[in-house]
Amino acid sequence: MKKQKTFYVSQSNPLTVFALFLFLASSVSLIILRSHSGSLRDDALKIFLQTASCLLLIAVVLFHGKEFFFRSAIPVFFWCLTEVLLLLPGFSFRQRTSCIILYACITIVYTAVTSGRISKKYGLGGIAVCAVLVTLLRGIPTLQKMLPTLLALTGMLLLCLSMKEHRDGQYHRMWGDRSDGRRVRSLDAMTEVGIYAMPDRNGAHTMFADTVDVTEVDRYIHAKRRGDIPHLSMIQIFLTAYCRAVSEYPALNRFISGQKIYTRDDRIMFNMTIKKKMTVDAEETVIKLHLSPDETLYTISEKLEKAFHEGKAPDESSFDKTAAVIKAIPGLLKKFTFWLLKTLDYFGLIPAALLEVSPFHGSIFFTSMASLGIPPVYHHLYDFGNLPVFLCMGDKYKENFIRNDGTTETRKLMKFTVVSDERICDGFYYSRGLKAFKKYVTHPELLEQPPRTVRHDIP
Repeated sequence: MKKQKTFYVSQSNPLTVFALFLFLASSVSLIILRSHSGSLRDDALKIFLQTASCLLLIAVVLFHGKEFFFRSAIPVFFWCLTEVLLLLPGFSFRQRTSCIILYACITIVYTAVTSGRISKKYGLGGIAVCAVLVTLLRGIPTLQKMLPTLLALTGMLLLCLSMKEHRDGQYHRMWGDRSDGRRVRSLDAMTEVGIYAMPDRNGAHTMFADTVDVTEVDRYIHAKRRGDIPHLSMIQIFLTAYCRAVSEYPALNRFISGQKIYTRDDRIMFNMTIKKKMTVDAEETVIKLHLSPDETLYTISEKLEKAFHEGKAPDESSFDKTAAVIKAIPGLLKKFTFWLLKTLDYFGLIPAALLEVSPFHGSIFFTSMASLGIPPVYHHLYDFGNLPVFLCMGDKYKENFIRNDGTTETRKLMKFTVVSDERICDGFYYSRGLKAFKKYVTHPELLEQPPRTVRHDIP
């Protein structure tokens, strides 16, 4: 697959600053000119939408110019659309058709150049030609009325001039990517079609149960607690084993959103619900950890213990505050809020700050029945969000085994269950990943050092 160029703009670049000033000046001049002509009230909605488009473009450049500059094409599209709507009433049919074609060309050319599909010089030439044709279409005597349009078009040209190509050798987001994942574009046709045949996560889940012998693992935990990992627990071993499995089988860290498969690459998002106190009526909260495939037992233990301590603190966490805000929304508006969030999530437009406090977005969700003294359950997946894996740990129990010499031996066992979205990778891949996971759970000493190599997912 040919590597596509990606661009960014620097907010400190004088060309970028001047371009943003021109977009702001375009909005102000449009309001002034329309108020002088007496059409401000009649075209209030169109003027508001065009002004909002300019302000949105300014926001995209200021806050996302380094990584998501290509998204500036979205407000440019809406600006062109409102520009056409403002001009159509005074044009003939031929002028209307020409107007629509020209602004469509501006949108297409701008999108193509900012996303690296055509070179900068062709993009600049295309936008400049369209600007000249728009001027000729509207007529030279109307140059004063065209001031908002010319300011905005000049701003687009300056933004294209200020673009710089990413040359750090790292992967940078492109159209189709999300803030929390990179789209996997080299999948076979059957895999992509299957996502549409099974559109819901719970309709495409598989359930897996297994048992691990934790006799030696339990001894290892007690020895480490007396040594250099005082807070070591089975949860930390399971979580580190999952990270190590991802380092060998990176497709385990994929997710599906908007009928597309994405990978988180080296970012593992771990979620877990905890109780602030071990009482029946105690409040629950969610902890979320940012992990990587090269984690060790030492780093996991430190991060998880810190997260537990912060989650059990009496102060409200960011999860609790977000839940309280949503709870305060009236019922019907709450349903609309979730519909809006689902729609934004489908297109990958949920703000990163909301993804950070969402328990429904992540790589894996852990739940432990061990502290409750009951066997593991098969926890359902969430259709909202993008969590592809739910792992549940059960209570430890003892079982007697007969040796070859006829004597008996008591071993300590633990059952665990995994509910996963089968669409993110095939069954053979899953089986290899689970075997690696079990190997690391039963041999935690292998997790004390980072992996020698970390494999990366396919393009």
